[in-house]
Amino acid sequence: MTSDHGSAEKSLDELYRRPGFLLRRAHQISVALFLEETAGLGLTTTQYGTMVVLRARGSLDQVGIATLVGIDRSTTALVVSKLEEAGYIERRDDDVDKRRKIITLSLAGHAMLERVAEPAKHARARALDAFSAKDAAKFLNLLERFVDRFNEHTRAPIRPETNGKRASRK
Repeated sequence: MTSDHGSAEKSLDELYRRPGFLLRRAHQISVALFLEETAGLGLTTTQYGTMVVLRARGSLDQVGIATLVGIDRSTTALVVSKLEEAGYIERRDDDVDKRRKIITLSLAGHAMLERVAEPAKHARARALDAFSAKDAAKFLNLLERFVDRFNEHTRAPIRPETNGKRASRK
């Protein structure tokens, strides 16, 4: 019985040391910290990211949002709908292609980003508080290197550069 328990523990250790398992768990923790800090504001991390991208770029279509946030098109459609219902974004027809909708951050969206700025900053600080300042910088650099290395292996790669490639931060 002891050997079975020992091999079961080893099996769990193998699971708990897998990069995918640790990254998924770290993501769950990061989202939980964001939601704790932004409680009552009603924003998800993906909605927040979408709003930040719109503030940075001014106006985009759904495909542009998807490629800058790194989410698939169906998730983007849901996020955009929720943000529009909340009044944080506005959609209008593209002057050139009437099938295309141009999305911009509304005044209420800008105001929400102002309201969420400090709580989001606190969530980030809490997440990095597990490390010394030097280790936090190293942790972020390692995560960026990992994302840069495997970005194209996802069904929703991030492509903020006009040439379609993510800028390397090595």
